[in-house]
Amino acid sequence: MELPNNTIKESSKQVWGASPAGWTFGQSYKPGTKEFFDSVIAKRFSYEVPWLDEIVQFKRFRGKSILEIGSGCGYDAYQFCKAGASYTGIDITPQNPILAKKHLLYYGYDATFSEMDVENISFIEQFDYIYTFGVLHHTPDMQKALSNCYKALKYDGEIQVIVYNKWSIFYIMTTVFWEWICRRGFLKRSLATQRSFIEHSESGARPLVNVYSKRELKTLLKGAGFSIVKTEIRKLVADDLPMIRLVWRTYKYIPQSILDFIGRYFGWYVSVRAIKNIKERR
Repeated sequence: MELPNNTIKESSKQVWGASPAGWTFGQSYKPGTKEFFDSVIAKRFSYEVPWLDEIVQFKRFRGKSILEIGSGCGYDAYQFCKAGASYTGIDITPQNPILAKKHLLYYGYDATFSEMDVENISFIEQFDYIYTFGVLHHTPDMQKALSNCYKALKYDGEIQVIVYNKWSIFYIMTTVFWEWICRRGFLKRSLATQRSFIEHSESGARPLVNVYSKRELKTLLKGAGFSIVKTEIRKLVADDLPMIRLVWRTYKYIPQSILDFIGRYFGWYVSVRAIKNIKERR
């Protein structure tokens, strides 16, 4: 039985309210402190997503107006502000705008953060670029979210959506094959519930977690009126491989360069860049 959208969203608020994104990299410090933020930033861009600047190219947004959907604690907001962008971030979790604002003020960036649901935003043709990373796969109505993003973009504006990849090694081999089949998770829970365990939290709540193929994500964006510019896949590290006894200790001997190469085809994230369809001008 499908849960009501409001119930799904309340679970998301509980999960990331109790354990803000990135907390596993900053557990030694209290969220909201400069030490916490510095710790997460260092690990995020050196280990978790060192490829992010390659596909986003933060520096190209100097002087541009940016809207981030799901700003979290401000990690990517920091990169946009450092690049000289005019930044606005929204997040459904009440605690996150407060934390993000506090984090960026440590560096002198007075960015705008608000508690807001992407399915209910009312911005009209205001932004040059909309960015959302690791967020919309938790949204019950993805099509509505993308349609709202379309309305919030200026003509010729660009959107970049990065979500979980259905055909990733992590999802197919670790989540489905190892955790759900080999370890008999299917006897206790549905696959949808199994996906919710991907997100680590201290709250005990289980968030909605969807996965998308390149084709599915592009179809959704086209359905909202966007024209596709570029599709990329990234992110494969040893931690994404199944923790199978007798073999998991060998993962440390796999060169990261090999994992990066494979990750361009079977990585955990699929990114699609698209533009607001200029034909609508006519």
